[in-house]
Amino acid sequence: MRKPLRLFAYALMGASAFAAHGALAQTALEQDMRYQDTATMTVGETVISLGGGFAYLTLPDTHYTFRYKNSGTFNSADKQKNDAFDEYGGGFSGTVSTPLGGAFGMPWVGAVHGYWSNIENTNRNRCVSTNSFTCAAANIVDTPGLSTVSAGTLISHTSREVNSWGAALEFTTPNARPMLMPGIMKSTRWGFAFDVRGLDQDMHINGHSGSKNLFGYKETLDTTYYGGYFTIGGEYSLFPALYSGWGLRSFIDLHAGIYGADADYSGNFNGRGIGGGKLSLSDDEVTFIGGVKFETRKQFSPRTSLSLLSEYDWYSWVPAMRYNDGDGNAKGIVNGTHITDGDAFSQRTSLRFNIGLGPAALYAPGY
Repeated sequence: MRKPLRLFAYALMGASAFAAHGALAQTALEQDMRYQDTATMTVGETVISLGGGFAYLTLPDTHYTFRYKNSGTFNSADKQKNDAFDEYGGGFSGTVSTPLGGAFGMPWVGAVHGYWSNIENTNRNRCVSTNSFTCAAANIVDTPGLSTVSAGTLISHTSREVNSWGAALEFTTPNARPMLMPGIMKSTRWGFAFDVRGLDQDMHINGHSGSKNLFGYKETLDTTYYGGYFTIGGEYSLFPALYSGWGLRSFIDLHAGIYGADADYSGNFNGRGIGGGKLSLSDDEVTFIGGVKFETRKQFSPRTSLSLLSEYDWYSWVPAMRYNDGDGNAKGIVNGTHITDGDAFSQRTSLRFNIGLGPAALYAPGY
């Protein structure tokens, strides 16, 4: 779980570099004011945004305990859902942005974005054996049927913790004229970013029957995504009275990118009377990540404002574990614990305080 700490250390160094560059670029930017976006572009120098809020995340379900047939070929007949990860948590996010001056006839703004959120959940399962089926737990290494923990009544307790984190180096150029949906969109900004993000998971499952402890299982499943995305958005107005009456301004950004996903799994199983086993696996895949951001901003002074920021992302590939429960014996597929796949959805909403470090006004006038 040290990745988020290293991540924000790198982001802080990048932010310091941006702040220094912004001071050097300000004179060049002032000489090129004809390119300014009068609706959305930051007029001052470096702007720092910090805030916190809640996060929501969905991940593939965990199926570790099961029931197998008492006669015939050993195979799982009914997988239990030990954890359906669909949970809320908390976190924080921040951005440091600064004008970079003009290039290719356009003004450019550089920004370092970072976020971190922590989400936890617990679950309890109860399985009762019958004359035809027996309740059991998967063994990640050994062959089920020879060294599988089973019981007449099997109670399992699952706890799962996920750290979601990310950092991006983004470059955007604003345009006072809307490129899409004129009348609704008041301005446009577009650009690209280099991005790294991660989903780090820790899970514990403990099983018992009455007062007898039957097994313990610990799992670490960390995934890091490296890549980049293109972004387009700008300021929009569906209800002009929100700006004229309350001073609220609304922004939207769409982003989509291709990433390399690096997944690492480590499992440790210990069963009563059968000993334990350890297993490490890894997988590399290519995935798509796309999403949208919505921001509503209220300015309180020339150099400060408050924003409500909501971010939504969809991951086309996230790792999911397929445990060694003997199901393949009947279906003709490969047995053994291995990494398979699913998708994921994340949502983050934070209240952020924005402050400008330069002497000029924080934002250009609204539409």
